Formats: sequence, C-alpha cells, structure tokens
Amino acid sequence: MLVERLIVEGDGHAASVDFHARLTVLGGMPADARAAFSSLLSGALHGTVRGVHAEVVDDTGRRLVVLRPSSGPHRIIDVATQSDVTAQHRGFDGRIDLLASHYGRTTVTCISAADLYNRTPRSDAVRSLSAVDQVALWSAAEDLVNRGGGRGAVEAWRSLAGDTDVHWALDHRPEIQAAARLRQHIAALRSLSSSAPELSDDDAVALAQGIVSQLSTATNSAGPRPPVLLDETFDQLEPAVVPLLLELLPGLVGDLQVMLLTEDEAIASWARLESLAGELSLVEPALAND
Repeated sequence: MLVERLIVEGDGHAASVDFHARLTVLGGMPADARAAFSSLLSGALHGTVRGVHAEVVDDTGRRLVVLRPSSGPHRIIDVATQSDVTAQHRGFDGRIDLLASHYGRTTVTCISAADLYNRTPRSDAVRSLSAVDQVALWSAAEDLVNRGGGRGAVEAWRSLAGDTDVHWALDHRPEIQAAARLRQHIAALRSLSSSAPELSDDDAVALAQGIVSQLSTATNSAGPRPPVLLDETFDQLEPAVVPLLLELLPGLVGDLQVMLLTEDEAIASWARLESLAGELSLVEPALAND
C-alpha cells in the first residue's frame, strides 16, 4: 500500500503532507511530533480518529481517498469510479480499516534505535560473506544455481563461501551486500582521514544487517503492507557513521514505502541533497499548510 498524502484538519484549516513512493524524510520532528505523526498515520489507515484523511494506492493499484471527518461517518471513495467502497473495508467490529484482510490485520511498523540494536540477530555467515569480493561471490552463486552445479561451480563457491549454503546466501543477499558496502565505506574513510568512525567490522555488519532485517520483516508480512516508519533510528550511533548508513538506505527500501522521522539537522541536510536526484523527498516542517 502506498500513501500519497495525509491531510489533517484542525482549528478551521487543514494541513497536508505528500509522500515519496519509496523514501520520505520528515525533518524537524521532536519526539512528541514523531509520536503524533505515527498516531495520525495509523489512525487514517485503520483507526477511529476523526479529522484525518489519506490518499492511498492499494495493492491492486486502485487510488482511494479515506475520509474521516470530524463529524459524520467515515468513508472510502474509489477515485477512478467515484464510487463509495467503504463496505469493502469494514471490519467485523465496524471499523473502516484499510489494513485488514483475510490474513488478519496488519499494523504500521515503527523501527526505533532500540529495535535496531535489540532485535537484530548477528550472523557469522553474513559477516564472513560480506568480507569476500562481492562480484566474485555472486557470480559463483549464479553459476552454481543456474548452470547445473557442476564440480567446478561447486569448488568456486566453496573457495569463496566455505560451507555456507548457496540458497541461504541468496536469500540473505541484501544483508550481505549492505554489510559489504558499509565495511568498504568505513575502510575508505580510514584510509583518507584519522577521524574515521571507531566502528569495528563486526559492528558495521551488525548495523547493516539490522536495517535490512528490520525492513525485511515488514516486507514479508502477509496482507496489505503499510509504510514503515524509521523513528530517529540512528540517534544512538556515532555521528560519523550515520551518513554511511543513510547512503545505503535508498537502495535497501525495495518496494516498501519508508518514512524517516528525525529532528537531526545533519540527516535533513543529507536529504536535501539526495532529494535533488529524486531518490527521496524531504518535508520540512513535517506538515505544511495548504
């Protein structure tokens, strides 16, 4: 599910924010604003909050408008046909819920700094494979899987990956490649500057794996997949490490829609430059008056 716009009514006026299809950075957001935004987004998609509306594209490609007026019934309108499709999204409890399906009810995933540290399994295989030449590694993997797995292909794979199963490696390829890129970035900085971040290879791998695994959990959830919120996810990291992780982020989003909520001016400055290339959008302040 893609959220294109969130509209909030209040004090006789409305404020709205438009979102990038893949990555939106919402800057200037202290903790209370981040919590309020998360509540508003969840409320628009599957809550009972009034005075908040959303324009979305569902998993079938339909453009829908979710209307939750301050008074009167909540409704969902199909933009293309101008028809009321509220009944299609009414749950057993009467709630208008875009995140309910026959799989159950999904929720908006919010990844905090604590989640990045505490919910990430460390993998020796990811660490070892991220230290291998990535071009050679994935070439060997493709030869082994796609060309019948002859003796030469098996030996080439084992020389690079040891006893690691090739199918496991392919399943975890995003984590391995992200860890490899982060290690390379840090090594390059160390060769150029004495102020390079004090981050071991193991910790670099764990951070990269943490981001990918958290996003992958959201990607693999059944039913509608709402946006994923990164709630000041990087605020416990050494400042010099954050730009390196941010550089990885646009390539890790995949087909998820991700919203990074932050009050860190350094992150906002990075986003200003990246937005020029269209990889993401930056919203400052988080809600702009129409």
